[in-house]
Amino acid sequence: MRNLSVLVTALGVVENNLRERFTVEDLAKECYFSVSGLQKLFRYVFGISVGEYLSKRRLSAATHELVNSRRSITYIALTYRYTSPEAFSRAFIKFWGISPSAFRKEHRFSELFPKLDYNFVNGGYNMSVRRKVDITELYDELKKLSSTYLLCADICNLKQTNDTYSYSAGDLIIAEAARRIDSSISDDMLMFRIGRDEFVVLTGYNYATDAEALAQKITALNGNHVTYEGKEIPLSMRIGISRIPNGGLSYKETFDKIHDTIDKVKQDGVFVGVLED
Repeated sequence: MRNLSVLVTALGVVENNLRERFTVEDLAKECYFSVSGLQKLFRYVFGISVGEYLSKRRLSAATHELVNSRRSITYIALTYRYTSPEAFSRAFIKFWGISPSAFRKEHRFSELFPKLDYNFVNGGYNMSVRRKVDITELYDELKKLSSTYLLCADICNLKQTNDTYSYSAGDLIIAEAARRIDSSISDDMLMFRIGRDEFVVLTGYNYATDAEALAQKITALNGNHVTYEGKEIPLSMRIGISRIPNGGLSYKETFDKIHDTIDKVKQDGVFVGVLED
């Protein structure tokens, strides 16, 4: 139970210090935990190092401000504790494959690395932990809608890309997947990243045929390549389509329905599929 308390503290402290000069050592002190112990626990539960999580959350928050404010790139870079605008640009290009100024002109989606979350069930002596990201914002938006269709997208073979090339190559694949979706949806639709290789689009559509046409538009780009260090890496996505019923769903039901939809298209071996109510 103490380990779960440490994770609660660690995730909260990270979010509160994205604009501060803050290190893994500082985080361990806040959690009253050793650096090595925190690193081991964090990687075991979330599959990522503390340092990488901190740097990606910092960059994601900076990207959100880049898209949603008129503040200068220099201001944003220094606010999020990059040593210079040039250092920010290098980190940005490595992650997104495009410069901050070009991204600001072309993109609306910024939450490529959302806050991690978890849930646990304490059943006497048995405890299970499931890695996930915080879908609170997605859930809040869904509560405003009635009987709308969701696109639940999953990147094909991301683990293979990470293992064959590097996690930096995988980051570029994720960024390109987000770009394809973002460029295909209309301004009144919302997109969220809800897992390592998973996205959800709130379409606002009330008919499955409209949602399916949008999914086909996105997956028409399947097989197109992303260039990483001179190598061409193909990118394809699967998209499951499901409907949030009248009356809505609980937070857990929403999370489970999204992943059931993604699992269904994987099992069926198709790129676009509709999960019937």
